Amino acid sequence: MVMIGTRHLVDPLAFPNLPRRSVIGDAVVGFLLTLLIVAIATSEGPVASVLASVMVGVALMIRRVAPSLMLALALGSAVLQVATYQVAVAASLLYSVLYYTAGNHPNSRVRGASLAVGVVGSGIAAWVYPRAPGLGGVDEVSPEAYVFGFVGIAVLLLGSWTFGYVRYQRQSAEQARVAEQIAQLERRRLLDLYDEQAERSALARDMHDVVAHSLAVVVAQAEGARFVLETSPDAAKDALGVIADTARQALADVRGVLEELRSTETTADHTRTDRGQLYDRMRAAGMMLQSTEIGDEDAASPLTVRVAFAILTEALTNALKYGDLAQPVDVRQEWTEGCRLTVRNSLSENPLAPGGAGHGIRGMSERAELAGGTLTSAATDGGWLVELVIPERPEGHP
Repeated sequence: MVMIGTRHLVDPLAFPNLPRRSVIGDAVVGFLLTLLIVAIATSEGPVASVLASVMVGVALMIRRVAPSLMLALALGSAVLQVATYQVAVAASLLYSVLYYTAGNHPNSRVRGASLAVGVVGSGIAAWVYPRAPGLGGVDEVSPEAYVFGFVGIAVLLLGSWTFGYVRYQRQSAEQARVAEQIAQLERRRLLDLYDEQAERSALARDMHDVVAHSLAVVVAQAEGARFVLETSPDAAKDALGVIADTARQALADVRGVLEELRSTETTADHTRTDRGQLYDRMRAAGMMLQSTEIGDEDAASPLTVRVAFAILTEALTNALKYGDLAQPVDVRQEWTEGCRLTVRNSLSENPLAPGGAGHGIRGMSERAELAGGTLTSAATDGGWLVELVIPERPEGHP
């Protein structure tokens, strides 16, 4: 991005999501190298080599924030040296950095054009350099010397371009792998939501079958008892007996449904397995994950365990999307007096998945409320903290 007056001009070929520290680093290092190569060119004397050195130095300073101008300056410097036969040796060596940048560029046209220019430029440079006054100044160059010069220059330029291209391919492969990991986690989260909704629907059906039928019987018997209470006390007594029996049976059925929901013995073990697989997937995606667990999750209700796992999955997915994978992610779970889960991660200036609509945080908050807990998800100093607190439920509470 270049600033002219109060307007900002953005190079369409600029590297995407370039951190500010990278821009500053390029500028500082490029400036220092510019001072060095200009000093060397000044000691050699020719004004053309000094000007060419300045152009290469500026190209180094803006090589990622303004690649279009970098390419123009690099080409202009090369044309100036060829036209005047005044070669800036130190600046020419730094063409390797510019070609590395071009080979690492995400735009295929930039990579292809720079490769073609490198091949042609190597041929031209091999012809010009031996004839330059500061590099021999000969009039005739033998074919062997020309080939040797061409190979040497091509190794410098095209070799640097190749290193940049290899790095670009590795970065692309890594981004594709992480994107697939994120997609798998998203699919898993959607499946968990589907399973959760299915469980809610099943519970709603069971409760409807129990409560609706029982209440219908109780209402009918109560209405009948009210009408016959004065004329037929025995019939009213029988109706009250039916009401009591129906209510006891309904209470037993409700307790049975809740007990089935509460006492699934495989829930904790299943969640431990899922959590281990989740950690493995995250570490395979490049996350440095540190986990601490205190207490026994068997003491918590299955609902609390399921909600904690769902929120852990969402929090780690967000850390993978928006966090700095070079820094560790800290997970701490405490199963004393309920559940307390914290997930801390550093934020990245160049996230894998920029943006976000906030649906994940809302989903985590809704799950926490479902289990009777609270959720905090907010930025901290240089990072992000997700904290879930689900208090211990009284004995017999669903």
